[in-house]
Amino acid sequence: MSPDGEPDRASRGAGGTACAALASLAVRRYVPEQDAAELAALFRASIGTLAATHYDAAQREAWVSSADDLAAFGARLARGVTLVARNGGTAVAFAQLAPVDHVEMLYVAPAWARRGVGGALIAQLERIARASRASVLSVDASAISRPVFERAGFSLIASEAVLRDGVSLPRFHLCKPLTAANLSG
Repeated sequence: MSPDGEPDRASRGAGGTACAALASLAVRRYVPEQDAAELAALFRASIGTLAATHYDAAQREAWVSSADDLAAFGARLARGVTLVARNGGTAVAFAQLAPVDHVEMLYVAPAWARRGVGGALIAQLERIARASRASVLSVDASAISRPVFERAGFSLIASEAVLRDGVSLPRFHLCKPLTAANLSG
């Protein structure tokens, strides 16, 4: 999606290099009536499969429970800017800025993991944040997504634990400056 909100082909990977896996993807904004249930299923599959290497069963169950109330999950997706990457008629990833300087969500379907889709969505969110004049982009990343954000130029600020349904989940606060600092006083 271009910064002006028009649909775009996710055909470029990091550094503008064409990436075959991304060439087949169309990225568009979230449409509540069409996307909520499909993205809730993608969210559950992503956490259930990809997060299993870093989070135990109780942690993953507490995490996915936030999609149990589909109306609330859909309302959460409607906040800010949510982008949906689709291959044909199927959602393969989604990412959200809420507010314009914070990546609230990034989830990739297990079959599409490690193909550059997450990085491509981060790049699109970054373009939107820059166009909105954000000076820093932040994220509270999971252990599984932290390396994706670090490859995109984010730096670790702090590690923390959050409670979901009484279960502790580790996460990492990362930031990326979007404007150059003026050190010339």
